[in-house]
Order: sequence, then structure tokens, then C-alpha cells
Amino acid sequence: MGAAKVFDFPQSGKDQTVEARANQSTVARATVFISRVTVRSVMMRELKNYGIGELKFADSVEECAEDMQANPNSMLVIDWEFGEQKVTRALRAAQGTYRLDTRPIYFLALDVSDRVIAVAGEYNVAQIHTGEISQAQIIKNLDELLVFSLTTPLCQDTFRKVCALRKDGDWKASALMMHELCDAEPRNLRAAVEYGFDLCEAGRVDAAEKWLRDVCKRFPEDLRAKHLLARCAMKKGKFSEAKKLLKEASLISPHNVERLVDLGRVLLGLDQVDEALGQFTEALKLDSDFSEAKVGKAQCDLLRGHVNEAMKLLSQLETPQETASVFNSAAILAVRHQHYKQGFSLYKTACGFLRSDSHLLARVFFNMGVGLLKWGKIEAAIQAFQRAIVLDPSLTKAQHNIGILSGNAPRGEKASSHRIEEMESLDQDYSVKSSSEEASMDGDSGSDDEPEPSVEDVDDTYFQSLIAST
Repeated sequence: MGAAKVFDFPQSGKDQTVEARANQSTVARATVFISRVTVRSVMMRELKNYGIGELKFADSVEECAEDMQANPNSMLVIDWEFGEQKVTRALRAAQGTYRLDTRPIYFLALDVSDRVIAVAGEYNVAQIHTGEISQAQIIKNLDELLVFSLTTPLCQDTFRKVCALRKDGDWKASALMMHELCDAEPRNLRAAVEYGFDLCEAGRVDAAEKWLRDVCKRFPEDLRAKHLLARCAMKKGKFSEAKKLLKEASLISPHNVERLVDLGRVLLGLDQVDEALGQFTEALKLDSDFSEAKVGKAQCDLLRGHVNEAMKLLSQLETPQETASVFNSAAILAVRHQHYKQGFSLYKTACGFLRSDSHLLARVFFNMGVGLLKWGKIEAAIQAFQRAIVLDPSLTKAQHNIGILSGNAPRGEKASSHRIEEMESLDQDYSVKSSSEEASMDGDSGSDDEPEPSVEDVDDTYFQSLIAST
């Protein structure tokens, strides 16, 4: 075995001396996920000698993830030799629900490779240790790790507050707070990437895209920045561009479940249903409990006419509203690709799950109205919008569309076949949602830089939206 080496990643605060920050380094607990028996025994002993008194040895990736979820301040000690799929899943769990957990990660590998570095960098690993495992080396590694993996007090406080804002869905406030951190710490890569994420979630897609392109130029190896740039492209309906970016990232780190799911959604946007099914299936092989992959696979099954297969997955959802949301989103995709009969069959099923929920049922009828308009069935579209208003009188956008189609709106004109064609070409695609998006039915999905639609345009905002968060 060769000499030990440590590979560092960009972190804020490294210009501070070890002595100045070492007194901040207090870790009382560690989650240990190591497969090599000899390394495990040495590491467990030396961690205790170092002063980390509480150790949890995890036999499986599920046990490792559960322990980290229950103990967000626990350091993670992980060995690449456990296998890339398991390591990737454990590292994903280490980031927490909102990807801002700041636990130190002691990452071990027999040998370094581009893939090892890429995976570690994507999941906020400060250092990779390769080569010999010895008492002296472990102590040196821990001294350096617990210093350099620390964020500054400002960063810690910001991440904690941003987590709370993300939980509440306040993306605008989260983006503002993260922007302030980026101004204060311009070398903080993690803050820069997460600011791009917040911009995208806040609906400022153009601003997010511009920011993330700059981040990718400065840090071309950062896979999360490239992934988030792909999400911006998804939101703008640039599916081919998004597909290219996601495939590039997947070549380096192929076992990122979130990326597989997003690639599946992009392929659905391109009407490549069989290829999308392959991505969702692969994601479920890596993590059988990943709900977004289940939903994506169910949508593929519905679009392929395999309703019974889809229902096996949908039976695991908690509420009828969630099930209806899957049918509704599949219907959106079918209509977008001009599979109208299939789309309206799926809408009909969605209505069946929402008989007692007039608020959401109204949204389905609104979507049906826009779909009928795209199909060229103007009178039927008006009836669908009218039905939506009966179910929910506050749905003013349905009334707006009726006015446009009937010629009663201000500056309106009766829709001709040419006018319908023009409106369809203005369709903005925001329905391919990322795994963490929970856009409201009435939310604005556009960016600050995008022009407001003119009053003559048929408003299809609800057609772009899922009828409920999943």
C-alpha cells in the first residue's frame, strides 16, 4: 500500500490558521460505515482515543442513513470500498433534507480516481484519505478534517436559517439570505451553488441560470452546479440542453438518484417514454424507497398504457390527492405531445380521485380546458373553464380565458385557428418539476427577467402545474 495522501476540496475559511480555529472543533459522536474489517477495528479504536466517545457502527446503508437522520451532528466516517452505490446513497443522506447539514465527513479510499473525487466533491466532502491507515495518520487527518470542514460562524448561522426558510417554502427570503453570504464569502463554493438553487426555486430562472453558468466556469468539476444548471434548462423547456448536462454529470457520477430522476423527467419532456422508464427503474434499483422515482415510473406506465403496473406504485402513496396528481401530470405530458385521447382519459381518472376536493378538481378542469384549446375544441374548452369556476369561483384565470375565447375580454378578439396556433407556440414549460419543488397551484413560475404575458394570451399557468405537491 502506498503512502497516505489527502485530497482537499474548496472550502471557505481555509485561509484561517489551524490554531485559530482548532478550538471550535468539537465532535462527540461518529457514524461509522466501513466494510474493511481491519480498517474498521483500527478506526473505531482511534476515534475513541481521539475523544469521540459515542460511535455507531452501521452494517447497512439503511442503518447508516437512519442514524444520521436521528443524529444530524454526528460525524460520518465512510469507506469507498463499501461500493459506489452504497457510498453515494449514504453521502446523500448525510446532506440532510435541505442539503445544508454541515457534518464533517472522513472519507477513505484505497486509491484515488476521477470518480472518487467527483462523488466526494458533489457531496461536500472536505478531504479524501487514501493509502496507509495508521494511528499517526488518523490523528493528523482528524485534526485537519475537523478544522477545515468547519464553516465560519456566519455560514453556520446562515445555513441554519436557510434550512428553516426552505422548510417553509420561503424561497425568496432564502435566496436573499444566501446572496448575502455569497457577498461576505466569495470563495465559499457551497454557498454559491446553494444560492443558485434558491434562485431557481424562487422562480428567478434566468437569474439562476446566469449565476450557475458563472459558478460552472469557476468550478467546472462541480457536479451539483451542473445539475442545477440543467434544472434551469428544464424549467425553460430546453430539454435537449438539460439532457446533455445531466448526461455529462452522470458519466462522472452515475449513481446519483436525484440526477437519474431529473434525467427521466427530461426524457418525458422529450416524449421519450421508454428511455425515461429506464432512468426511473435504475433509480429504484439504487434506492427502492425514493418516492420521486416511483412517481416517475408510474407516469411512464400510465403513458405506455400499463395502468395496472402504475397502480402497484401508486398504491404506496398516502392520499388520493397524490394519486390524482400523478394522473394529472401524466395527462399534461400526453396532451403536450398531442396524444389528446390518452390525456383526457387520464384527466378523467384524476377527477375520480378528487370528487370531494373542489379546489383541486377545479384545477383539473382548468387543465382540461387548456388541453381542449390545444386540441382545437374551443366550445368544449369554454365549458371546462366554466366548470372550473363553478367548483372554485376564485379561479379568476379560468374566467380570463373564457373572456378571451368568447371575445369579451378587454382588447380581446375571438380566437381563430391561426390565433390558437400562435398561443400554443407561446406555451412555457415549467411542469417538469425537480425532486424538491413544491410549487403552489397559484404560484408564479417565471423569472424576474421574463416578460409578462399580454392580455390577449390564453393563460395556461394551471396547465403547467401539478394539482398537488407530491
